Amino acid sequence: MIHCWVKQGGGQELNLPAAVKWTLRYGTDTPCDSFSLRCLWERGQERLLSDACRFFAEWEGKRVFTGVVDEFAVVCGRDGLYLELEGRGLAALLLDNEAMPAEYQRCTRADLVANHVAPYGIETVGGLALPAVSAFRVSSGESEWSVVRRYACYYGGVAPRFDREGRLVLDRHGDDKIVRIGEGDRVTAWEYREERHGVLSQVAVRRRTTWGTQWVSDPKFTAQGGCARRVITVPNTTGTTAMRYTADYQLRAARRGRVRLRLTAPGGFLAWPGELVEVELKDFGANGVYRAAQSEVSCGEDGLTTTLVLGERDAML
Repeated sequence: MIHCWVKQGGGQELNLPAAVKWTLRYGTDTPCDSFSLRCLWERGQERLLSDACRFFAEWEGKRVFTGVVDEFAVVCGRDGLYLELEGRGLAALLLDNEAMPAEYQRCTRADLVANHVAPYGIETVGGLALPAVSAFRVSSGESEWSVVRRYACYYGGVAPRFDREGRLVLDRHGDDKIVRIGEGDRVTAWEYREERHGVLSQVAVRRRTTWGTQWVSDPKFTAQGGCARRVITVPNTTGTTAMRYTADYQLRAARRGRVRLRLTAPGGFLAWPGELVEVELKDFGANGVYRAAQSEVSCGEDGLTTTLVLGERDAML
């Protein structure tokens, strides 16, 4: 059974009644993680959660969600009196806050965390291998999440994400664990989809006014008849390595939706986003190893189920 509680603005914690229906959604980018639940409520407590600002959930004694409370409603109808609660993961704090415009002569991981993450009470882990970036610019109107994502993805090849404890992770996904899904998992529904539109076969990164262009190609997509090139212009101060990172990122990001395999099976928390998933189903022509891009765990009328959205293992999911 899932155990949920909230923290109020003054720091007090309040345990919620047993949920009769709930959904936890996880991903590797935007939209960020989200949750929704319904639990029985008592009359006279309509404003009890007015100060609730944080949400936590545990499953079998382990934390499975840390997030921000966005909305609640106390509803009385033919189903009785119940509470509905919705919110997002802690990435919402970076998405909702606009960054102060700035120009860094040399931006390091420490600068990024101190100025764009730590002020919101978010703990950061990993990212020690991220390079220092020369002439890093924060534009007016840019969200804090955009700043973090651009720094990590463009210059470090890392997709930033939040773990179940609500910590920002700046390391690459580990491939030491492979989740296996086969006939024994009783897959109840699946959909395999491929999309070519938006996938790039070649990226050229050039400096604004000086010579020097980096070319990066996707030979696999080119061999499949793909023909889509993008030319990216960067400041003159951009180094050769950074240009290569930018081109590689554009190719990987463009492939994020190239392949999508959606599976639904009974049970909870079958895989987390970023994990490798090996699919081996009978008489299925798309068996292989994928990387989980999204995971949705739900409990309701159909019991406990997990829906996974899988993509190519080397794409920027």
